[in-house]
Amino acid sequence: MAETLMDGRSLKKFVENDQLWSKFVDEKFAKLDKGHTGKLKHSDLEPAISGVGKALGMPPMGKDPEADHIYSEMFGEFTRSGEGVTKETFSTVMRDILLGLGDGLEREPIAISRLNGSKLEQWARSPEFEIEAVAAFGAIDTDVSGHVKAGTIKKAMGRISVDQGMPPQSDGSVSGYIDRAFQEVGINVKQDLDQFQFVDVYRKVALAVARQMQNKPLTVAHTEKIFDGKLIGTLLKDKAALDLALELAWEIMPKTSNGSAPKSYLRVGLDTLAPHAGLPPVGAVPEMDSVVNESFKMIDDDAVGRVDKPEFDKCMLEVLGGIMLQLEGKPIGVRSSGVVPPERENSLNSGMPF
Repeated sequence: MAETLMDGRSLKKFVENDQLWSKFVDEKFAKLDKGHTGKLKHSDLEPAISGVGKALGMPPMGKDPEADHIYSEMFGEFTRSGEGVTKETFSTVMRDILLGLGDGLEREPIAISRLNGSKLEQWARSPEFEIEAVAAFGAIDTDVSGHVKAGTIKKAMGRISVDQGMPPQSDGSVSGYIDRAFQEVGINVKQDLDQFQFVDVYRKVALAVARQMQNKPLTVAHTEKIFDGKLIGTLLKDKAALDLALELAWEIMPKTSNGSAPKSYLRVGLDTLAPHAGLPPVGAVPEMDSVVNESFKMIDDDAVGRVDKPEFDKCMLEVLGGIMLQLEGKPIGVRSSGVVPPERENSLNSGMPF
């Protein structure tokens, strides 16, 4: 499983090379400017912004409200003038976006793996496979009947990680590999299997997928984000940045005529602070939600109460401090993986997002 690392340095080096950047902008702008008007419309910009979104690990446009808000913000950066986007504006805004992306990749590099089936075959033939297969059978056999349907092996395949040579099933092409593997093995999905039969068929399906990947390898981009509280500590030490973040969070709180806000919205305020403190949105990482819930126990967040600005700031600081202490004692790691479309492989390997 060959692996390369996209850590942002090559991307920033490319953007800061005036000659290479000018050539890139000329070619990309000409490709987007299908009408040859010298100005890009909203629809013309979609491929470029969509490419940046994919590089950031965001869902496609129209699939997630939070992601769509970010896409909208990116469109807004390009179209502030309200008239079509010139090549100069495109160059300036795209440079800023990609330099920011480069900074992010330096903090959280993306590993790019070429999966050709060898790693999956090795794992499927190893002693560890049988241990995992028995565990998968136990997880699926919820009624403890001693039998499961053969079709449940498709679900079990989702337990095999990228480290073990299996691309994520979230990509439709991977599901196709598994369906063809079932056909090759010749197993009826409705057939009952006991534990011994399940382990045997599970291995056969995994090996069949590995053989397909030998003929048609897949490229997978995966990253791991560690929430360890360090960015919270950085924010708490930077008074100017902290005051600004708290002010922005307070602005979105609903208020009465006397300027107070309901305590029931404190979590909304924390969600607004989250990007400044290196935290994920509420609901994005269940383990983090548990940490947040534990930290809110430190304050009196009675839903019927109200807070003014000083009280709001005090609550947010206590919650952030509580989250930081928990993460320092037990950091949370979140891994994400996605299959790279063939048309984007060369760009990712060269450090470019699209």
